[in-house]
Amino acid sequence: MPFDVATTGSMSYLDVRDQLPSIDPENLSPQDVLTILLHLFHQQPGFVDRGHEVNNKETAWVNGFLFRLHNDAATERLSIEEIGSSVDKISALR
Repeated sequence: MPFDVATTGSMSYLDVRDQLPSIDPENLSPQDVLTILLHLFHQQPGFVDRGHEVNNKETAWVNGFLFRLHNDAATERLSIEEIGSSVDKISALR
């Protein structure tokens, strides 16, 4: 079962500071990772948040799929990687 929208997207540190001023892109908390992922997904047509949860300082669950937020300090850019999915989490969606 594929994720229901494109899972590409990225933000520069400057964009994070401008659009999500409470987040320090150089020192992300688990909640920050989820907030950035949801922010990027909400910009994509057709995205519906059916459930999400914090996982750790790199990954978070959205709609039963686990995503990693790559933090590339050299280019000062954050980008999304889809890691996998959970049948149990997908079946529990609203």
